Amino acid sequence: MRLWLAALMFVSFVFGAAQAQAASCSSFVVIKSYDAASNTIEVSHEKGKMRKFFPKPEGTPTGPTKIPASCKRKVTKETSLVVKSTGGRLSMTQIRSNFEGKMLNDTDDPNWLPAKLQELIDGKTEVVAIIRPGMGKDAPLGVTTVYLPITPEEEAEITRLENIGEDA
Repeated sequence: MRLWLAALMFVSFVFGAAQAQAASCSSFVVIKSYDAASNTIEVSHEKGKMRKFFPKPEGTPTGPTKIPASCKRKVTKETSLVVKSTGGRLSMTQIRSNFEGKMLNDTDDPNWLPAKLQELIDGKTEVVAIIRPGMGKDAPLGVTTVYLPITPEEEAEITRLENIGEDA
């Protein structure tokens, strides 16, 4: 019995450490530069409000959001983050619209992500970045998702949805 208890404690300790290592967080960032040779971006971490950045129509259920909690100070000290133009769900850097959450990447075009990153750099656009540790103990932090700011078209759609709710 003691052996089972010890084994169970060891497995839960190892599994818990692995989950803590794989935890992701979100931060408002402005992308300063992109280095194609090392597939990294330089960012500055900014302050922002999720509700202002991700407005939702009145009456929208207030369930859990897909955006993870804010990053801790240790993560926000890191300004060099890895980006990848290809890969699987949590290894590729995805650019998404924030209202519908649609992925905008053209996965067939290897130049799409660098061009979009350069567009964000040129516009000094504040975005929400989902930051996730890489695989392994000393793996660098990487960006798995970038949510773009809300567009005037999305604001108009929110207003339209609110107006429909008022008429009903």
